[in-house]
Amino acid sequence: MSTNPRFDAAWKTWLDDNIRRGCTHQSLIDAMIANAFHPNTARSILARHIAGDDIGQDEEAAGDYLYGKPMLPPGRVLAASDRAAQKLFSCEEPVVALLCDVLSDEECDRLIEVGRECVQRSSVVDPDSGSEVLIEARKSEGAFVNGSTDALVATIDRRLAELVQQPVENGEDLHILRYGVGGEYRPHFDYFPEEQAGSKHHMQRGGQRVATLILYLNEVEQGGDTTFPDIGLTIHPRRGAALYFEYVNELGQTDPRTLHAGTPVERGEKWIATKWIRRGRFRAQA
Repeated sequence: MSTNPRFDAAWKTWLDDNIRRGCTHQSLIDAMIANAFHPNTARSILARHIAGDDIGQDEEAAGDYLYGKPMLPPGRVLAASDRAAQKLFSCEEPVVALLCDVLSDEECDRLIEVGRECVQRSSVVDPDSGSEVLIEARKSEGAFVNGSTDALVATIDRRLAELVQQPVENGEDLHILRYGVGGEYRPHFDYFPEEQAGSKHHMQRGGQRVATLILYLNEVEQGGDTTFPDIGLTIHPRRGAALYFEYVNELGQTDPRTLHAGTPVERGEKWIATKWIRRGRFRAQA
């Protein structure tokens, strides 16, 4: 059952009046979210209202995520200037693909070496304040590495941007992560929920996250899979491969079916490097 308010005649009049006043679309969306509309619903209603659709008061599907043309390029092979990567599998709803041979063995080893020198206990974004906090749901060690200080990281940043055809400046710094035995990351989203106050701070640094690339740096002896529980998908780590998934459409809606997790490492250790891609140019923390 939907928990959204009813989109009635009063709301339609309110939208018309504020559009005529020249209010930005984002300000209208923010106001609707503040009045208990789900962000996806607010974005869908505004787009359909502007397009002239007659939206009924009791439409349950008004806020469903709308799948359109994926950002990920089509075809079985994606090409960068220094490397090509084949899609081992892909699906469309949600958009998920596993790319093989994104990194060489030597590059994987080098990133692990870099990580061993600097990883610290991983944090998450507090939903209320936007600050970084430690929680039991995430048991790993991580470190951000910047391409301006490491030539290999700069090469990988450029390669990833070329493979998925996104501007390199929209990528956050590469995040190297180590999971020991028992290390896990329970089900979560990579995008910033707009209804949470803490998201606004992070979205000022390049907008919403729109896609993720998880680079697998080693073969895990046991455990350490990446799972998407809502669609029954499990990916076993494969050295040198990259898992890609995207979760924001042209309306700015976020895809709840990209809920994912890193299952506990049962034996050995797990090394990955994550690249989050923003809607706009990413600005590192000052």
